[in-house]
Amino acid sequence: MKQFIFLLVIATIGIVSISCDGRDRVFKTNTEVLIENKLLDSFSENITYVPETYTEVATDTILYNGFHVKLKTYTIMDKHIVNEFKQDSIVYKKYYREFVTDVIVTMNDKEIFNERIDKEFIHKHNNNLQLNKAIINVMVNQVSSVKNHGLVLSAMIKDIQNETITFCDILIDSEGNLVLKEVQELYAFNEQT
Repeated sequence: MKQFIFLLVIATIGIVSISCDGRDRVFKTNTEVLIENKLLDSFSENITYVPETYTEVATDTILYNGFHVKLKTYTIMDKHIVNEFKQDSIVYKKYYREFVTDVIVTMNDKEIFNERIDKEFIHKHNNNLQLNKAIINVMVNQVSSVKNHGLVLSAMIKDIQNETITFCDILIDSEGNLVLKEVQELYAFNEQT
């Protein structure tokens, strides 16, 4: 009797292991198998972040015309713009983190300008620009600053969705007054050397 039970257990294990060889999945696509196991959502998205980690750049510049400019540009980790598209059965999501620039300008050791340049700042001074899907980068335009006897900050506004770039100059005089104007090109591309 013990031998019969032993043979029955061995036969049952043999039959079970032979019947579970995955033949039912041979003719299914990977997508069908993932749907069957409720795993499709975890494999159907490709998510990337630009930049991947916190980024900060500090610039301290003293211009020939007496302006002392401190820029601190950094990413806001919880604010981003999403560019989403689908290719095959995969949804690609690219999260562009927003940048802001803190600007402190002094002249003759007196602070004349202290502002954060971000979408709200640009919109406040020029509400004609479309900034919903835009990333803003600010830099000191040294050549134009010396030519104009003031400070010129150049802002590059890139629309992530339709890949257009708008350039603005932020003109700051010796009293700290500013004018924001849209320009055709960034100074680095139109200056004659």
